[in-house]
Parts: sequence; C-alpha cells; structure tokens
Amino acid sequence: MLPQINFFNLQLPSFFLVISLSLTFLLFWLSARLDSTVEKNFDRKIAFNLALIIMISGFWGGRLFHVFYEEWAFYKEYPDHILKFWNGGFVYFGGFFSAVLSGWFYLKLKKQNFLLWADFYTPLLSASYAFGRVGCFLEGCCYGQRCNFPWAVGGRHPTQLYMMLGEFFILGLLLLIERNKKMFGGYLFFKWILLHSIFRFIFEYFRDDDRGLIIGTLSISQLICIGLVLISSFYLLRKFHKT
Repeated sequence: MLPQINFFNLQLPSFFLVISLSLTFLLFWLSARLDSTVEKNFDRKIAFNLALIIMISGFWGGRLFHVFYEEWAFYKEYPDHILKFWNGGFVYFGGFFSAVLSGWFYLKLKKQNFLLWADFYTPLLSASYAFGRVGCFLEGCCYGQRCNFPWAVGGRHPTQLYMMLGEFFILGLLLLIERNKKMFGGYLFFKWILLHSIFRFIFEYFRDDDRGLIIGTLSISQLICIGLVLISSFYLLRKFHKT
C-alpha cells in the first residue's frame, strides 16, 4: 500500500490526494453534463451549490458516523482527534445519507424536483464512489481476507479494487440507461442504489477488517444494503406498475 506520496519535500496522504483529484475531475464533468442537458433547464448556480453541499455534508457525515458508531470509545477519551481527519476514519453510508438528506433539504428550499436532480447527479455519485475505493486501496483500509489467488495483494483479496471495478461496471450501465429519454423521475437514482447495494452486499463477504457484525455474519453495511434493495425495488416496481 502507499498511504503517503512524496511530492518534492512534501508528504501527501494518498487517500486525500485521490479524493482531491477525483473531485476536480467530477466538477469538470458536472459542468460538461450541464452543457449537454440544456433541454432539461438545469440551473448552473443550483448545480454547483448542490455539489458543494454534497461534498461538505458527505465529508462530515462519513466522519461523524465513524466517530460515533465505530470508534466512540477512543474519541470519547481523545476528543481532539475528531478533527484530525487526515489520520483516516470515514464511513461511506454515513456520508451518503447525510449528502442525500442535505441535498433534499436544499432542493426543497429552492422548490426544485429532487428526483430530477438525483437522476442528474447519479453518474457523478457512482464515479465518486469508485474513485474513493482507489484511495482506500492506497491507504490500506477496507482490506480483504487472506487468499492465494494470483491477483492477491499482500496475500489478501484486493476488496477495494473489487468494489472499484464493480462500481465502474455499474457506472457504465447507468450511462447506457441514461440515453433512454423516457425514464420516469428517480429511475436512474434508484437503479443505482439497487445495483450498488447488491454489489456492496456481496463484496462485504470478502473483507477482513472490522465490519461491525450485527447478526451472524452480516455487517451493519450489509443490513443497510438489504434495506436499500427493498426500498429501491419497491419504488421501481411501483413506478413500472403505474406506467
């Protein structure tokens, strides 16, 4: 693994370097998507305000979920470490839910259609997750169980790369689906949630870090995935039935 990258006389945390570069790319992609969807009349100011809200709320949601759920005993004793985020410690689902809720609240204030914007942002959200797993791989977190496969890294399943490749596969499907102009509102968003949750549920079995087992071999992430599969399936089936 490569937790630090030397750049001249600087030592840069590889995780945050990947995140910074990926966010830069995603902002350029956001601008390009706005230029290519003029017919849907997406407001550029709202789009970039929403991007900022998603980034900030996702960052702190992921951090606080780690602090209060995963390592509260440690941070209760050393509260000054809560702000030392450069040492690592983020939970994806904490960031995801806080970003969705913050985005929904902002769009409600602006009297915007949440599902329309959710569909628009879905490919960006999918790509951000895939890039984030590259950062996890370099950091060495979210590691997998020991194995003897030729593609093993350090004698372990490269679960971070499994999740990255799986998410890029999902992203490809989403971009193909998006070409269908007859999609109902929320279709792309809930399709992504469905596919992502299924892949995440499966890949969790290859992980060997502390996943916070709740019921038998099921982790909290897998229980969340089950809930998201049920919610997204219900929404998609109900909409298909109505159409």
